[in-house]
Amino acid sequence: MAKKVWVQGPIALDTVVYLSNFPTPGSFMNSVRTEERTGGTAANVALGLCTASVETGFVSYLGNDEIGKQLLKVLEESLIKDLVITYFEGKTNHALVLVDDKSERTIISMTTPHLRELRMDDVVFKPGDIVAFILWREEFIRDLQRAQAAGCFTVVGAGALADPSVTHADLAIGSRKDFPVEINPVEHLNRFTSVVLTDGIRNALHYGSDGEICQPTFNVEVKDTTGAGDAFIAGYLAGIAHELSTTQSLEIAAKWAASAVQSESSVPPAFEVVKQQWGIDLIP
Repeated sequence: MAKKVWVQGPIALDTVVYLSNFPTPGSFMNSVRTEERTGGTAANVALGLCTASVETGFVSYLGNDEIGKQLLKVLEESLIKDLVITYFEGKTNHALVLVDDKSERTIISMTTPHLRELRMDDVVFKPGDIVAFILWREEFIRDLQRAQAAGCFTVVGAGALADPSVTHADLAIGSRKDFPVEINPVEHLNRFTSVVLTDGIRNALHYGSDGEICQPTFNVEVKDTTGAGDAFIAGYLAGIAHELSTTQSLEIAAKWAASAVQSESSVPPAFEVVKQQWGIDLIP
């Protein structure tokens, strides 16, 4: 039986604008098309993970507006088992996503973020649970320490590598683009048991006590890179939850990301799609 995973972080409405090319300053252009869909890094991870036979809890926040109601319905109709939602007076996260002719995306937040106010006080951690802080903020340190004291496997976003207040976590995972400057992951293995960093379309690298493992990306037709990194994280967490090896978890993560870029969506495709496309399973 897979371990339970708690995912903490934002959910958003994505307004996605597909462009024939990326705009230059002062120019005017028409979009190829525009659509609205569910997004937000942590929500993408949770909505993907819950399709992989993993009991998933999601901790997030929503404004008391129509977008908040719309996104709550998405969450309630998903396979996420436990929802812990904080409501506030204000606008729910809304992002503008520009996708150019090379299928690369640029994300612009159009609302004030409330991530720093997010807490997990109402979450009951159990030994063996996996607790993932997808987007790290220093305000989460108390929740991280509480999860560790409860005997949980703790996961932090890669941004925690640059936060000295994080003295330990089992895994730091994310993109190299999360850092304004180059960071050497090996220098941080005294604080993190392992570090996994993705590098766009090139590869993903796992750093740990046994050295470095490189997971190449898979060559597929790319339609939209939005959510590819979130699909990778969902796949890696699914591997951990099902107690697979590091190499198996990396492969599943990379294949899930490859499936994600072949569709125009922010939320990763359901694991059943990945399973059918690549002939893989989480249960040997």
